[in-house]
Amino acid sequence: MSSKSDVTSTDGRAVRGEATRRRIVDAARDVLLERGHAAASTRAVADEAGVRLSLVHYHFGGKQGLLLEVLERENELLLQRQQKLFAAPGPLAEKWRVACDFLDEDIHSGYVRVLWELWAAGLADEDLAAGWRVAMAGWRSLLESVYAAWADDLGLELPISARAMATLIGNLFEGIEIELLAGVPPEQAPHREVLEAIGVLIERAESSA
Repeated sequence: MSSKSDVTSTDGRAVRGEATRRRIVDAARDVLLERGHAAASTRAVADEAGVRLSLVHYHFGGKQGLLLEVLERENELLLQRQQKLFAAPGPLAEKWRVACDFLDEDIHSGYVRVLWELWAAGLADEDLAAGWRVAMAGWRSLLESVYAAWADDLGLELPISARAMATLIGNLFEGIEIELLAGVPPEQAPHREVLEAIGVLIERAESSA
């Protein structure tokens, strides 16, 4: 029969283990941002986190499992943020503009670079590619539900399905993210003008309905 001290010891190890996992994932994110996927070795991450290399492999199995964990954590945090935004009361046009402002935040925070570093690596690594597809599927599912509910609430008959609309908007943001990462200037590609025009169209639809 386990004693209270045994249970406390086990709980303490679990807490320390989770703290170590978070520390390693944070370090992996930093290395990925600073040096890119090619240089994000488990050794580099262990050095950044200040832990033994064996701990990285114990918790994540290797580089692939570690980077998938980085992607899943980053994506889940932002997906929850977006779900909260669209679940709140208010017109979709207003939420759209807030979501567009989030794009600037996500560029500056490094999330977008993490996403596309792993996408590029996924071209030669099916497991990473599968993780990236799962991440993007979450965004398309959210967009599909948002636009379906919006059209239903307003009684609109859109000439495009909610799933196709979600794909269109998702691909739009992906394209903008790539160009921003590549340093394409606003005078060559007026991304904000495009996003604002869509906001105006949403606003007009809501007004007419």
